[in-house]
Amino acid sequence: MSLRDTVKDWLKEGKEFDTPKNPLCSKRLVIKNLNQIQQLLEEDSPMIAKMRIEMLISDIENGKLNAGEL
Repeated sequence: MSLRDTVKDWLKEGKEFDTPKNPLCSKRLVIKNLNQIQQLLEEDSPMIAKMRIEMLISDIENGKLNAGEL
């Protein structure tokens, strides 16, 4: 029996599968944030830039920049 047949049997039996989360994030929003951080660094605002980087990392980890969900 192939894996395909096994999965078909599971579906017939009513087994449900969780759909995986989309691992992608919005390239447009990441670039927008990075450009803002670059501008802060050019304006000699490293502490604010550091905070923005922390926020960007947090947003990516928490799925706030997921592609197709904005």
